[in-house]
Amino acid sequence: MANIYFRTDGNSNIAMGHIMRCLAIARACAKKGSNVKFIVSDRQSLTLIQKSFTVPHEFEVYCLNSDYTTPTEELTALYALFIQDKTAENNSKPWIFVDSYYATPSYLLSLREHFRVAYLDDLRSFDCPVDLVINYDTDKDCDHYANADHKLLGVQYTPLREQFSTSSYTVRPTVEHVLLSTGGTDPFAVAERLLHAIYHESSGTAPIQDAQLLQSLHYHILTSSANTRYDSLTSYARMHPNVHIHEGIPDVASLMASCDLAVSAGGTTLCELCAVGVPTISYLMADNQRTAVETYAGLGLIPYAGDVRPANNTVISSILSFMTYMSQNLSLRAKSSQSMRAFLNGAGSDQIACALTS
Repeated sequence: MANIYFRTDGNSNIAMGHIMRCLAIARACAKKGSNVKFIVSDRQSLTLIQKSFTVPHEFEVYCLNSDYTTPTEELTALYALFIQDKTAENNSKPWIFVDSYYATPSYLLSLREHFRVAYLDDLRSFDCPVDLVINYDTDKDCDHYANADHKLLGVQYTPLREQFSTSSYTVRPTVEHVLLSTGGTDPFAVAERLLHAIYHESSGTAPIQDAQLLQSLHYHILTSSANTRYDSLTSYARMHPNVHIHEGIPDVASLMASCDLAVSAGGTTLCELCAVGVPTISYLMADNQRTAVETYAGLGLIPYAGDVRPANNTVISSILSFMTYMSQNLSLRAKSSQSMRAFLNGAGSDQIACALTS
């Protein structure tokens, strides 16, 4: 039986995608008989990961009470935890699967003294001295990964939950439901800015075109309690019956399949939307998302509205224009959905699990 630790975090500053993709791989590993545990830095990460379990106490989670921005300083506590863990008492090194933008080459090298190290990389900012590197944004065996013993590169290794490998989707004649997937924390308040524009509740902004059409749609906001604007969004939902808040739902694929259009930040959610086949527009809110949004846009799969970090409404206007245009074009929605589903089959988590358990 393989022993696998997943080292990741999620909080008001870190997108929930890190936790969600690690959980997807962890579940695939558990199905293959592995003993899986999680290690997080702080109590907020602990709470968020436990809220994301499909059943209570799905995995054991250790909290280091450390600073996630300085991982080398947690090594002593991490090793002490490892030594105390009786499941680690066997002849082979356990795996530790690291998903953190704060990991450094020295941190990963230190981990290799006690673990076989897998690293999920999005940034390509340094060569990875690990046993296994995964990057589903690139299919090139680039020089960045010369020090990795094994490599899983390309979209086929996108770590989606099992629900996305079996989902079905119907392109409906009329657009009624729109998914707003702005990340668990939505640090730039994109969902709120979109709603303000749609309902014309921002001071100093001109009324939008096709306001009647956009105001008739139902908006499903996929978020979490870590969203700094959570209270404001729930208030919005109370004032507008067409605004719906979704938090901690286990079957995200079904929610996506119930929507006719989607708006999403870059990241794993774009892969999920491709696997389901929901016509989508993306935007950028972090530098590590650039490869994904530009790749999907370049392939003609998901148009890119731009970077939301500058203080202007250009991106919001582009998203609203996309929603209006696609609402009026059934054939384009059908073509978009078909192309997205053909691009990605949703089996990446299982392939990663095979590499960790073989």
